[in-house]
Parts: sequence; structure tokens; C-alpha cells
Amino acid sequence: FFSLKIQFMKKTLLIIIIILPFLAKGQLTGVISDINTGEPLIGATILYSKGKGTASNLDGLFSINLPKGEYEISASYVGYQPFKTTIQYSSSMVLNIELKTVALSEVEVVSDIAIDRKTPIAFSTIPAKKIEEELAGQDMPMLLNSTPGVYATQQGGGDGDARINIRGFSQRNIAVMIDGIPVNDMENGWVYWSNWFGLSSVTSNTQVQRGLGASKIAIPSVGGTMNIITKGIGNKMGGMVKQSIGPNGYLNTSFGFNTGKSKSGWGLTLAGSYKRGDGWVDQNFTKGYFYYAKVQKSIGKHIISFSAMGAPQEHGQRSYKSSIATFDSDLAVSLGADTTAQPFMDKGRRYNKHWGYLNRWSLNSNGDTIHCEREPLNTRKNYYHKPQFSLRDFWSVNDKLHISNIIYASIGHGGGTRLDGQSSSFDEDGQLNLQPIYDQNKNDIDALYSTDLKKSTTILKSSINNHYWYGVLSTINYSLSDEITLSGGLDARKYTGQHYQEVYDLLGGDYFIDEANKTQTSAMKKVGDKMGYHNDGLVKWYGSFGQVEYSDEKFSFFLNISGATSQYKRIDYFKKKDLVLADTTYEQALGTSVSTQIIYDENGSLIGANKVMIEDTLWHNGIAYTQNSDEAKHAQSEWEKFRGWTIKTGANYNLDDKNNVFINAGYISKAPKFGNVFDYDNKLFRDIKNEFVKAIELGYSYRSTNFSLNANAYNTVWKNRPVPGGVTVIIDDVAYKANINGMDALHKGIELDWAFIAKPFTFEWMTSIGDWRWTSKDTARFYDDEGQPVLNDNGNQEVVAFDANGVHVGDAAQIQFAMSVRCDISRNVWIKLRRNYFSDHYADFDPTSLNGNNAGRESWIMPSYSLYDLHAGIKIPINKKLNLKLNLSILNLFDKTYISDAQNNDQYISGNTNNFDATSAGVFIGMGRRYNASIKLNF
Repeated sequence: FFSLKIQFMKKTLLIIIIILPFLAKGQLTGVISDINTGEPLIGATILYSKGKGTASNLDGLFSINLPKGEYEISASYVGYQPFKTTIQYSSSMVLNIELKTVALSEVEVVSDIAIDRKTPIAFSTIPAKKIEEELAGQDMPMLLNSTPGVYATQQGGGDGDARINIRGFSQRNIAVMIDGIPVNDMENGWVYWSNWFGLSSVTSNTQVQRGLGASKIAIPSVGGTMNIITKGIGNKMGGMVKQSIGPNGYLNTSFGFNTGKSKSGWGLTLAGSYKRGDGWVDQNFTKGYFYYAKVQKSIGKHIISFSAMGAPQEHGQRSYKSSIATFDSDLAVSLGADTTAQPFMDKGRRYNKHWGYLNRWSLNSNGDTIHCEREPLNTRKNYYHKPQFSLRDFWSVNDKLHISNIIYASIGHGGGTRLDGQSSSFDEDGQLNLQPIYDQNKNDIDALYSTDLKKSTTILKSSINNHYWYGVLSTINYSLSDEITLSGGLDARKYTGQHYQEVYDLLGGDYFIDEANKTQTSAMKKVGDKMGYHNDGLVKWYGSFGQVEYSDEKFSFFLNISGATSQYKRIDYFKKKDLVLADTTYEQALGTSVSTQIIYDENGSLIGANKVMIEDTLWHNGIAYTQNSDEAKHAQSEWEKFRGWTIKTGANYNLDDKNNVFINAGYISKAPKFGNVFDYDNKLFRDIKNEFVKAIELGYSYRSTNFSLNANAYNTVWKNRPVPGGVTVIIDDVAYKANINGMDALHKGIELDWAFIAKPFTFEWMTSIGDWRWTSKDTARFYDDEGQPVLNDNGNQEVVAFDANGVHVGDAAQIQFAMSVRCDISRNVWIKLRRNYFSDHYADFDPTSLNGNNAGRESWIMPSYSLYDLHAGIKIPINKKLNLKLNLSILNLFDKTYISDAQNNDQYISGNTNNFDATSAGVFIGMGRRYNASIKLNF
């Protein structure tokens, strides 16, 4: 394997040496783009002397043959400020030019895009060209693994199941926005990438801001901010049709079209996509559609736009980690794991335990068995559709005043399936034995419920998470002078999350028994009926911000202050109803109860029994009340309010035309998430407090025509870092959920990235070294509502002790290197090789488990690994408006076997000894070699 790597590198070097003499030409080349969006500007004028120059092509590229000498290079484009610079030209040189719009754009006002040598934060901008060339059918976060401080994985390998981590913070603490609109789940902060799979086809650029970021609105992001900017009226007319193929039947067909701005001020952007595939992981199929439409109209000083996008999709999942030996026993042994207790071994990297074969046979009218073809069934399927709509008005009142108003809505429907019922067995191949379940359901008669219908004892249920989200964003930007700008805004959101389970597939039977609903009149459930749980999470958010900015040629500064109020309420439809009267309230008092009704014949002989639901009756002041009374209300909590605020400041100083330094700092008081406020019985958590984040960052950048470098160091302190879901304590024999406050962490590190261009080669390097540790140990003591100590069964005070002081934070690689070399073999042919290296990756763990003999103990550390990706492309010009692009990507070029995610002391692993080692770890094995080829027609 190692020799193959050496041979490959030798051959690559040999090719480079051979072609280099033929490619080195004395040319001034570069790309002209929008400084905010990174979008290439087509037809921009580049002059090196009066009347002499060229224009940029469809990709914003330009090329000029020049003799040695000093030149004044100028660039101009309609609607943009002119650019001039003086160069000393001797041989091949690259000069990339970024132009700024004459008038302030909506992107600058709303989307919080950082600007090089001005905005004092660490950021990386991924242009549309790189997304097109290197995304290769992956989820968007996977493209960011070459960005400093970013660790992204595809977890179980399901299409759209990727997750991203920045500087050791999960995506629950990373703000993700599309055109300035936040998309993180309002209850738990998560981002589901399957909901946005086709967005890359209309993305102008994606910017990752690390740390506190430049967002003006009251988004309490800790790890960073990810801004996705789509194309619109500012882009030139054009379109594309693209077909991609990949392994395991993967197909993706997409199109896009942008009219640009017509003479009458109209603009239209359309895009669509369809994908399907069987999945690299066993039975992780994918199928989905994407649609996008943006209509814009320029009316005087207003730009009015309406956009709609969505991606109805479904895909198979591999939801749970498995032991290392399950995938590869040799790897497990090499890591010191004991494999003797493992029921299944060496099932390969594609192994998925969530599926099995099923023959859905039936009986005809004569009672004969009709067998169907045996088919695979993945019991874990995610399906969702989350359309988002927005209406915008961007008003350039004058050269100094700009106002933006956005109204948006997000409506999500869907869920995920899983088995429910008796324990499932596995066959010798490690797959689910679904046929015995189906056969039993097909024949099971339970006379307590029905004498002719068949009862299912194991079914597929679906956990539904619908939501209805409405929001308003208003931003005003006023320039006091050429240097000083004031801005402010409002952010209001209203969100209802519907959570319930429903019968998805009865697997051969006619009904399923579920008694979770305490207000139901029948426990017999059929397909589509609700079961398990049913509750709503209601969230209201009100935020505002104010910001002052100063900027001249040398110095820039900003101060941002924002505040937000979060309100939470929980309604439970499966609890017994509250009886709300004028003088009192009876909580969870009215519903139904299950009873067995004995049936006798007319002679008094027992002939059977039935399960029936008896309705509760409550008498108050001589009046009988039931769940159908007007005074009976669904069990619900009161509204709970939490306030948070943020203060951020930073400054940048341009030492000269090439060097600049910056510093930023901030303090965040962050309100708790919904899951740490209410338990499943509508009761408030105990000891609810805000989280507090303090951060400071220093940075340095160097820019020249052939070399650029960024270096920065950060220090982030997170106090009261929550344990998701809290812990359980017993007070007066009643279980309560409680937060563990005083759990603190320190994330610090350094990041370095540089790029060097020596035509025809471009070299890139990135280094990120983090030191992320828990910094606390404590004993949390609990008190009842009267402030008295809560005692356990032994008469001692109820406590939760933990000692995580100095222990590394898990769930992301703390050391990361990336390097790449790109060779532009000609103006229309290129090839790029990238290597990513990850190390010091500690398995995820619960810090409250670190007590007793395990106090201060490090979790299992995963083995380091390197991945190589190869990308290549050919552009075939047809005429001035048409060109054809052929791209090929090979991901994980050397088919490396590696562990991408791990859970320390995974309780679901057979043979788990809770010994913080490879034996006890549950893991996801990363995906092996795969390819993606595409052909794209641009017009």
C-alpha cells in the first residue's frame, strides 16, 4: 500500500517535470471578481497602457503577454469602483483583482460578509468555482475540511447526514445562514444538510468565519458562522445543464439559469436538481429533488425579491456506531481491542446493521399463500421537505442610507423510521431477521382487541419533527462620513416544532397496540396514527443589534452590541388534560384509562374479554368534568423567558500594501436551548443558567501577487457549558431534570494557511493546532423548592460530582494539516491533488461520567489518518457564449481505512468494559475510494 503511494507520487512528479518547460510562458494572468461574493466578473476591462489590454472571460479570467518592465494596471466594470495598481513585471505573474461595488450592496448590509484587509476576523471564502470543481457529490461541509479549524465527517455515510465542527465546537454552536437568513434548528441548533443538497448549483460563494464572526444580528455563535450566498440580479445572464455520475448507481442531473438584470429591472434565477443512488454504505440509498427560484425587480431605489427553495428527499441511514471489530478485526487488534466478545466481525466498511430481507407474502381468497420477491428493507430512513420562502426589499434611500427588510418562512415536514416492538434478532450475516417478524404479525390474533384483524407486535414507526417558522429581519445602514458607518436592526422569529411518532409500516399486521396517549379512546393504531409521544415546542425570539464601524485606507474598527430574548413553551397532547377552573387548576387530571372488560353470556358463563378505554370524571363543586369539557386543556407549561446579549469589537491595521494585523474580542451571554429548559413532563429543569463565552483573537495576513498568508491565534473560554438533556435527580421520590452548571472549557489554538502561485502551479498549505480542554471539576448540589438540601436514600445530600479538569474535549481532531498542488496544464486543463491529515482526535464522551476512579481520565484517542483526493477538469470552448466542462474527482484516492467518529465507552457495544479503550469504543468507519464524474454545459 505504501509503495503504491510512492509510485503514484513519483509518476506525478515526473509528469510535472516533463510538462513544466512547455507550460512556462511570460504572461500576466488573473481573475477579476466581486470583493463581497467572490463571483467572477465577465467582460471586465483590464488595461496595461492607454487603449491596450483585454477583457475577462466567462470565468473572470484574463491573460496578457507583456515584455519586462513597470506597468500601471487598471481594471473597470460597470457598477464597480475602478482599480489601479503598479507592478514590476519580469516573468509570469498572477494578479487577482477584487472590485468593490459603487453603491452598498444587499450582501454587505444583510449577509455579514467579511472583507479582506478590513474585517478583523479569521475567515475563508470558498468561491463557486471551487464548489463546482471539488464538492464531487458530497455534503457541503465536507468541502470545508481544508479550512483551518474545521473538522467535518459524513458520520454513518447517509446522504445529507454530514456534521461540521469548528475549533472544537459542534454545529449546534455554529451559525449557518443562507442569504442572511438563519437556518439552525430553533430548538436544538442542529443543521440537517440533506435539506439543502442542491444549493451548491446556485451558490455564489460560501464564507466560513471562525470564532465570534462578523454577524451583526444577535446570533450567539461560538465556533463560527457559515454564510451561503446565492446568485441574483447582480450576476450576468447565463445558465448551465449538468450531469454527474458516481459509484453505486449515483446520478445527479441539475440545471440553472440566471437572466441577470434586464433593461426594465427584472431578474430571474432558476435552478433544479434530481439525484438518486444506492449509497456507498449498504442500503443507504438516496433519492431527492431540489428547486430554487428567485425573482427580483429593480424599482427606482428599491430591489424587491422573492425566493423559494426546497429539497424533498429520502435516504437510508446508518444511525448507530459499531465496534471496530465489526468492521475490521485486524484494525481492532492493531489498536489493542479485545475481539472475543464480538458477535459479528469483519463485515467490512460498508456494513449497516439496520436492514434485512423481507418477503411480503399474502393470502388469496382461497387461502393460498402468494409469495412475492424478497427485497431488502432499511429500517432507518430519513425523509424530509423543508421549503423556505423569503420576500425582501432592499432600499438605497441615498448614497448614505440603506434599508433592508426581509420576511421569511420555513415549513418543514418529515421524520425518520425505526423498529418498535419486541427485540430483533440478526442472521449469520449480521443483518436483521425481518421475516420472522412479518410472519408472526401476519398470523397473530389477539381476541382482547379483535377476532379477525391481525395484531403486529413489531412495526416500523416514524419519529416526526415538523416545524413552522416565521421571521422578520430589518437592517438599516447609515454612513455618517466616508469613514464612519452606523448600522442597526431587528430580528424576530416565531417557531412551532411538532414532535410525535406515527405508525409507518405494520409489517404484515392490521394494527399495533400503543397506550402512550392518556386521552385516547382506542389503543389500536393503524398506519398514520400517532403513537409514542406527541408534543409541541414553541419558541419566540426577539433580537436587536447596533454597530458602529470606522474604516479608512489604513485602519478599520467595529463595535457591535446585540441582545436577544428567547421564550419557550411546551404543550403535551399525550398527557392527561389539565382542568382549568376559575378558582383552581387540576394538573393532568382528565383523560382515559385502560380497562379489561370481562364478557359473560346470558347464563353468566365467561365467554371472553375486551380491552376498553374508560373516560376519567372529576367532580368539583357538584359539577362533573371530563376531557371533553371546555375547561379541559392540553397539558402545557407556562412561557419561560431567557435573555442573552453579545458585545463584540475588533480592529484591523494595514501596515502597508501587503501586510495587515487584526485583533477581535467578545463576550456572549447565551440563553439555554429548549432541551435544557423543559423535561418530558413539562417541568422546568432545575438550576437553569445562561452560558457565558469570552473570546479573543489575534491575526496577521500577507498579500502579494503570487503569495498570500494568514496566521491567527485564538483563546475562547466557555463557562456553564451544558450537558445536552441535563442529568436526573430525585426530589421527594420524584425524578427531575437538572442542569450541571460550572462545567467550563477552554479552546485555544493557532491557525496558518498560505497559497503560492508559480505558474502553472498553485500550492496551498493549511495548519491548525488546537488545545481544547475541560477546565473544571465540581460537585453539583441540589436543593428543593424551599432551598433545603435534597437527600438521597442514605440520608446524604443529592450530588453529581465530576472531574474533567485538564481533560481534552472530544469529537473533533485537534491537529489538522492540509496541502494541495494544482497544475494548470493549459488555460483549459487542470489537475489538483489534495492531502488532509487529522490527529489528536479524542472520542466523544460525557464529562459527568468522569468521577470516582475515572476522575480526570482522558477518553480513547482515535488513530491519526491522511486522506488524498484527486480532482481534474477540462474546459472545451465552443464559442464566446458556450463552453463544456468535464470534471473528474476521486475521493480517498488510496482507499484508506480510517475511523472518522467515535464514542467513548459506548454502552451499545458488545464486550464494552468501560475501560476508555478501543474495545469499548463505538465508531463510524470512513467511506472508501469513490469517484464523481460530471459534464456541464455553460451558456
